[in-house]
Amino acid sequence: MDSTLDVVKKEIKALLENLYETVATALERSMKAFEDFDSDLADSITKKARYIEKNHHAIEDKIFEAITSHQPRDKELRRFIAYLNTSNGLQSVGRFATKIAEIVKMSEGLDHFKELITLPYLAELATAALSISMRAVIDEDLSEIDELEKLDAQSDSESADMFQEIANYLGHLRGISNIAMLYVIVGRYFERTADQAISIAEYAVFLVTGKRRKLGLAYKGTDDVSDVAIDI
Repeated sequence: MDSTLDVVKKEIKALLENLYETVATALERSMKAFEDFDSDLADSITKKARYIEKNHHAIEDKIFEAITSHQPRDKELRRFIAYLNTSNGLQSVGRFATKIAEIVKMSEGLDHFKELITLPYLAELATAALSISMRAVIDEDLSEIDELEKLDAQSDSESADMFQEIANYLGHLRGISNIAMLYVIVGRYFERTADQAISIAEYAVFLVTGKRRKLGLAYKGTDDVSDVAIDI
């Protein structure tokens, strides 16, 4: 066993866990900032954007260096591929949080026309899904994949219901089109976070089993599951 490679893996895992904590915190705070139209909190989130990008690129560099220097094969190579995809996914979620924070800073003068219920719930679903996908990669534990798929399906369902509710409000209330549009955009960012969690978990499955499996179908009524598992 290559002890040097083991050290590199531990370093990458530590960087990934740190990046995840930063991104998850930013995502949770972005919802709070939007809920309260808190521009100071939004500023603190946007200031983390460069840190997130820097950490992501540090992880990329370590992975590329490890692959070049050690030429891992089989599961070791799959592990680095999974780590790279995880870092890419976390970078994307960090950008979603930053975009929501930027929306807050553009929302001066706007007020919520209803109590926010669905958006905070979508944020909870997104952060829970991301947490599960991270455990799948870091601990190489696939025991929560079914729960992750449930969360993803629930996120899609809640988003669809929210969009329909907003459409109904637009038909009855005047002067809410701007804030209603922002609800849709913010909701979409949380939905896309759940999608990123699914992508991360798919690579966790690939890492552990050596098979590519399409996740997110189990609770969406998909009839054609012929491509669910493919041997690699």
